[in-house]
Amino acid sequence: MEQTISISISGMHCSGCKNLITMSLEDEGMKNVQVDEKAGRATFISDKENDALRALLDRVFSELKDYHYSELTVLK
Repeated sequence: MEQTISISISGMHCSGCKNLITMSLEDEGMKNVQVDEKAGRATFISDKENDALRALLDRVFSELKDYHYSELTVLK
């Protein structure tokens, strides 16, 4: 089931950061990825179950050494 997800991301400071995170999430199958580097948040649509999504995000952000995510929230 598709869900809209919001996460907080620390370490972003420019449009390059935004683009890198956007591409990384899209490469993993996330849809409608929107990253706001000023607010430190990203929203996207995922069809993964929560445990699988957290595992995927853990892997993605372990590869993006300068960034960390937290506060995963299901919006709808």
